[in-house]
Parts: sequence; C-alpha cells; structure tokens
Amino acid sequence: MDDREKTREQLLKELGALKVRLAESDVLEADLRRTSEKLRAMEQIVDSMHVGVTLSDVEGTILYSNPAEAAMHGYEVSELIGREVRVFAPDGIWNPLTRDQARKLKRLTREGINVRKDGSTFRVLLTSDVVRNQAGEPVAVITTSEEITARKQAEEVMAAMFKITERTAAAGDARKLFDDIHTIVGGIVYARNFFVARYDPIGDTVSYPHYVDEFSSPPDPAPLKRGLVEQVLRSGETLFATQETLEHIIQDGGIDGMDTPFVNWLGVPIKRGGRTIGLIGIRSYTDDIQFGEMEKRLLLFAAQQVAGALERTRAWDE
Repeated sequence: MDDREKTREQLLKELGALKVRLAESDVLEADLRRTSEKLRAMEQIVDSMHVGVTLSDVEGTILYSNPAEAAMHGYEVSELIGREVRVFAPDGIWNPLTRDQARKLKRLTREGINVRKDGSTFRVLLTSDVVRNQAGEPVAVITTSEEITARKQAEEVMAAMFKITERTAAAGDARKLFDDIHTIVGGIVYARNFFVARYDPIGDTVSYPHYVDEFSSPPDPAPLKRGLVEQVLRSGETLFATQETLEHIIQDGGIDGMDTPFVNWLGVPIKRGGRTIGLIGIRSYTDDIQFGEMEKRLLLFAAQQVAGALERTRAWDE
C-alpha cells in the first residue's frame, strides 16, 4: 500500500514507530539507512497535513512536531523540538501519563484548552495514541490536535439564541426580560456593561429600562441629544465605535463628546413596524475587549426577539 493511501491513523502510528526504531541502539547500518529514508518520506506526508501532530516520549519531551501544530501554537517547528508538551498547556498545568497508564491506553480523545506562544488560548480536539516498541512497551505518545474554537463558538451562539427565543416567547414583564437577555448574552460575550434604551417619540426622549455599567449610573430620562445612542435611534443602523471612530464622528459634527470614556462600543436598534423604538448596547473600557461580528449577530437577534415580545405584550405602547 502506498503511504499516501493509508489512513491518517496508520500514517501517524508508522511515523511514531519509525522515530522510536531509529532511537534504538540495535538497528543495523543497512536497516538504519532504509528506516531513515522511510522516515523522511513519512514526515513529508505528515508535514503536509492541516491537522497538528506532535510525537513525544513517555516523559513528555517533544520528538517531532509538524508545521501545522507549530503554526497553530505560534511557534516554528525548531522551537518545539526538545521541549516538554506542557508548553501547550495553559499555565503549564499538565499531567503526564505514567508508564502504567500508557501501557493500558489504546486511544484517548478529548476536548481541551491549549495556549499559544503569545499567551492566548483556544479550544482543541485532541486524540492521543501510544507508540510501542517491538516488545510491546510504550515508548512514545503521538497526539493530533484540531482547533475547534469556531465550532464551539457557533454552538454556544446557537444555544444562546434558543434561550433568548424561549425567554421572549414567555415574556410578560419587560424588565425581567431584559435581565434574562443580559444574563444569556453575558454567558458567551463580554457584557459587563449592558444597556437597553427606549425611545419615546411623543416626548422625543430616551430612557433606560435596563442599565448596568461599571463606571456610571443609569441616566435619567432626557430629551434626545447628540450621542451614540441617539445616532442609532435616528439612523436605525447598527453602530460600532472605538475612541478613534468616536473622534472622527465628533469632528464631523455627528455627535457631542462623551462624558464616560470607553474603548469599544456596540449598539443595535430595536425595531417595530419599520420604526426604531430602542436599542441594545454593550461597551468595554479595556483594550483587550473587542467587539466583532459575533457580538453584533447575537445582539441583533436579541433585538429582533425583544421587538416581537414588546409587540405581543404592548409593554412599550405609546
């Protein structure tokens, strides 16, 4: 069978066996040459895989790592060889297999958290197999890793959307509903500073039926001014803002200055019958908290569901 026709598991096990064989002292010179050539061919195949592959001895020292594994963790391959696999573990917390455990292990698949060179973490699906010598003793562990952050994030967003749909369908009290939405949204995105604004077209005022913020108190109901909230209410469009974009908006005369500084701000409109009747917003005060499409998508879905609940309960009827 050609090496390229073998399954991934077959290739990886053979690669591990070849590595181990070369390390054994009783390999004859001719056999050594053939084994080395075979190993180079196998490594070329494994090096081209998109899944991460690491071979370590039973003590946890990395013997081989393919480019996909190194790139996934922010390293060059040469930086990993000879290091302990604990380099992939957050805070270096790693529990190596004992030889007795390795003897009993056939295959171990689990989800985990790995850490990159820059300290950031990501979710992975790990599968480990034990490599044995001719006597059947465990001599190495070969592990594949696949990043699943995007998949897990999508699953969490879908679960949150389902919960939001449940809460809005059963809603009877608007304030309780906003508390529930805040809790659900905060379960998967940064929502420590979360607010819901309501627009009253009769008095041309804005009020905040739900407002949680680390550094400011809930504003009193007031006439519309020229702020970010008012811009969303007037335009009916989602608005991302940072300090940089805020400065441009102020310079262009779009809004007035903000009393409470922030780093990132996101507001999405709540609409009913084509009219913007309010908004849901979040903001952060630190550079390490960024808002993107996931937060936007989740808040827009929440706003749509809230609009339906308000229509059904007539809670915001003018």
